Amino acid sequence: MTVRLRIQTGGILALLLYSALVAGGQEASPRLRRVLVLPPPRPDAATQKWIAGEREAAKKPKRGGLFSIFASQKPAAKPDKTKTPAKKKSEKPEIAEEATPHQLRALCETLLYEDLTERLRTHLHLTVPTEAEVRTAAESLHLAEKDFPEPETLRRLAAALNCEAVLEPRQTALERREGTERALTLRGTVRFLSRASGEQDRTPVGRKGRTRPGPPAALPALFPFFGIASAGRVLFHDGYRRTPVQLAFEAAQQAAAVAAHTFWTGETGPFTTEGERVALLPIPAPTQADALLFTPEGRRVAPAAVRGLPADVTTRFQPYLAPLGGKDIVGAEAVRRMLASEKRNVEDLWRQDQPELARVQALGQRLDVGYVLMAHITEIELETGVPNAAQTLSTREARAEAVGALIRVRDGAVLWQDRATATMTLHPTGDSKSVSIDRQAVEDAEHFALSDLQRRFRAYRAHFEN
Repeated sequence: MTVRLRIQTGGILALLLYSALVAGGQEASPRLRRVLVLPPPRPDAATQKWIAGEREAAKKPKRGGLFSIFASQKPAAKPDKTKTPAKKKSEKPEIAEEATPHQLRALCETLLYEDLTERLRTHLHLTVPTEAEVRTAAESLHLAEKDFPEPETLRRLAAALNCEAVLEPRQTALERREGTERALTLRGTVRFLSRASGEQDRTPVGRKGRTRPGPPAALPALFPFFGIASAGRVLFHDGYRRTPVQLAFEAAQQAAAVAAHTFWTGETGPFTTEGERVALLPIPAPTQADALLFTPEGRRVAPAAVRGLPADVTTRFQPYLAPLGGKDIVGAEAVRRMLASEKRNVEDLWRQDQPELARVQALGQRLDVGYVLMAHITEIELETGVPNAAQTLSTREARAEAVGALIRVRDGAVLWQDRATATMTLHPTGDSKSVSIDRQAVEDAEHFALSDLQRRFRAYRAHFEN
């Protein structure tokens, strides 16, 4: 049996191209050209030396491929036969700490500051004073780091550096998890402060006096950001593919991208604020499908030709929800229990291919979540062709369509909605059974439609890093 898969794409690319065209044609008000980014507090001398060493090590080229993964693992020390082996405290292998929590936090703060200032310069084409210039100006004004949180102090510093605004990034949380994979998540906030307290125009001016569309005039005085990086385990080894230090470089880079995007456009993506929660609804699907049959006598429709299809395909949709995890995510099973207790079905939350917003919003409030992510299979169909001389069974082509939406509970806003279709073609052999082939074709089409929808949701999330 041979398999051919075709996934159809929608209008996201066209939307992105349209946005780019709009971005290139909108004139900006030339008010914000120099921005002061406040550097983090200086770590102690030992930590500064350690950070410098890690930064230097990160610049060295590394060999790629599987060999480099094993080479990065420290070999186990040879046992000393003259000594009595100590008893192991635990059967679980201990994970070597490449950095202390203090070192890791200081490294992330340093990288976040550098990545954010570099992105403002290269992407927004703003002038940002260097860290040395900021500290020199602070010394000339006799300002200490403990004075920086004061708004008037920051405005004095901005005036000395001829900057129209101040950005103060601060890391508020750093979480490291070790399990089936190693993950590092950092969260923080950026305080925005205009040099003139009454100034309302916060439009960043880009290349040639142009800027992207967005509501920068509504930029909040304090907005959140996050960055996350993860690595799986090494094949046939107890260690991980990357160290926490390596993950820190990636997480800080993502955090800088998220913060710069909000500063540029005024948009704050979902799941960015600490403490937010999301509910994943069960994903319903039709339990039967009609078939369009092509026979030597002509074409005819066979109603409900495929029966016994799964009514719930939730396990086939694994959306990207980082940095949420654990108690921040209300799973489909918990939602299913609540709906059952209220004698409701998940199908009641849909009106054909559109969410029933009032019902979804009410459910989200009862679940005490900020967002509801939902999807369902809206359409499945099957076609069979005329078998040729070499076939005893005709070719099967199944098509499935999936629709998904992300609803913000507080106001019922639809933040994201998209659809994806997938077509699965099977060429059965003489040993294949018609009923099982039909069901397999339909279920595979549903699987790939949801996979494409999952990819589209991740692309929507990635928009807030550009």
